[in-house]
Amino acid sequence: MKAGWHSSNRAPVAVSLAACAIMMAGAANAAQAYKSEYRVSLYGLTIAKANFSTNVSDSHAYEVSGELMSSGLGSLFDDTSGTLDAKGQYGKAGPIPSSYAVKYKHGKRNKTTSIAFTDGNVTETVNVPPIKKKENWVELKPDDLKSVADPISGVMVAADNLDQVCSRTLQMYDGQTRIDLKLSPEGGSRPFATNGFKGDAITCTAKFIPISGYQSGRKAIEYLKNSSKISMTFASLGKSGIYSPVQAKIGTQIGTVTVYATRFEKTQ
Repeated sequence: MKAGWHSSNRAPVAVSLAACAIMMAGAANAAQAYKSEYRVSLYGLTIAKANFSTNVSDSHAYEVSGELMSSGLGSLFDDTSGTLDAKGQYGKAGPIPSSYAVKYKHGKRNKTTSIAFTDGNVTETVNVPPIKKKENWVELKPDDLKSVADPISGVMVAADNLDQVCSRTLQMYDGQTRIDLKLSPEGGSRPFATNGFKGDAITCTAKFIPISGYQSGRKAIEYLKNSSKISMTFASLGKSGIYSPVQAKIGTQIGTVTVYATRFEKTQ
């Protein structure tokens, strides 16, 4: 969730790419491969696209790779592209990340972030170039980096069934900012269909709670915290017990950004 929060001069598509960073295909308990593709829109116009590949081994290790890019109307105002990679292991309570890396280019600027984890705790973060801390900066505390996940692993919700998904609080860290997304039920399960998937899904409302690693009082953060309406719709491929987003709607100061899975498919 980097692109939209860390610079005040980013165009709408950067916020959209931030939304994409929380999207990926589900995973299973045996060797499996999945593909997912997402369209990001604002006022019904496509402004970005993303795609992800997920591989899960027999030993429950997972690897996710993704690409993000501005598209359509968004590419006229904002030239942003990037790649994401996440690795980890599935435990009984869900994914336990081991590494996360994001590289993206905004105009002529290149930025990279890498995070190393041990047993769900952050052990190292490298940002190139380094983060520029501004006035009223809320510093990260050691306890903030315990029992957290990256933005990819963090949205893979382990649950016995759909009705349990929206009772979770997702604790995430993107290399700079530590946030909680507190989920609450919006209603019962409903049918959802897209290329490669047809089944039940459930929509949760999400409360954005900034913890640390951000500029207090910044308008974008305050809006997400106090005014934004956020919803996330989760589904699972097969009987994996891992539920991942197939749609998200994020209220921003410029309008509602919608991320929609145009493909959510098991390929192997």
